[in-house]
Amino acid sequence: MPDHFAILAQPRRPWLDDAALKEAFHRATAQQHPDVAGGSGEQASALNAAYAIVRDPATRLRHLLDLEWPGDAAAVAGIAPQLADLFGKIAALRQTGAVLAKAEAAAQSPLARALLAGDQAAHRRNLESMLATLASAEVAAQDDLRAIDAGWISRDDATREQLSALQQRFAYLAKWQAQLREDLFRLGS
Repeated sequence: MPDHFAILAQPRRPWLDDAALKEAFHRATAQQHPDVAGGSGEQASALNAAYAIVRDPATRLRHLLDLEWPGDAAAVAGIAPQLADLFGKIAALRQTGAVLAKAEAAAQSPLARALLAGDQAAHRRNLESMLATLASAEVAAQDDLRAIDAGWISRDDATREQLSALQQRFAYLAKWQAQLREDLFRLGS
């Protein structure tokens, strides 16, 4: 398994500064680009793959766990307690969106579609509000990630468990944000 941290000349840590990571990626890409360095572009491809993994907290933590604790498939089961309440609210919100979409598809006249406008506007506000809530939860997860990073030297079982739980938290947050953005996009079209 390639070490994507090493490919980008970054330390193998849970938290990385986004600006420094982006700068390192651009610098390495400029040096390894096939037009500059020659070759087949495999190095540029490896850089792109590494950057895609390391810039996202969920995939970075999964990769870090795989590198630091190889063969250890310890994963936290279920939704993190901090997110369990949001899961139900998001499911209900998405169900409301599905009902609205069916009603809109069934609306045969401009008047029937116009009558749905208020419900759609309310649903849009609810989606935007939930996206803001998820963004706040992501900021809190980033703070937790920095706290784990501050004690990274220990790398004990408790650290592994914290990283695994945090990785799952980031994955759920990213998945839910993508779903709600898609719902918001569909609502606008």
